[in-house]
Amino acid sequence: MTADYEAEQERLKLEIEVTEEWLETQETMSADVDAFVALTQKYVDVPELTPTIVNEYIKKIEVFAPDKSSGKRVQKVKIYFNFVDDVNLPLDAEKRRDHYGHTVLCPSQS
Repeated sequence: MTADYEAEQERLKLEIEVTEEWLETQETMSADVDAFVALTQKYVDVPELTPTIVNEYIKKIEVFAPDKSSGKRVQKVKIYFNFVDDVNLPLDAEKRRDHYGHTVLCPSQS
């Protein structure tokens, strides 16, 4: 009986520990979302993107080596945003050209 009680106590201690870690993660995520929303509200009516705004939203950018195996030059770029874990453009993103003639991906307007 004592062994069962001790095993139950250990299981409950572990469950409490896991639950506390989960709660801490949720609180951090909530704080990050609140900070992201506040930042977004700050820049609602911005006429142009400035380096300051970009630096507030983006933690870092990884640019990978170009791939020409398909006959076309394709280059992967990964953007790490502040406050948000992972953002992916949809697979059906539209390809457009910027004013330098480079192809850029833009989310579909649908």
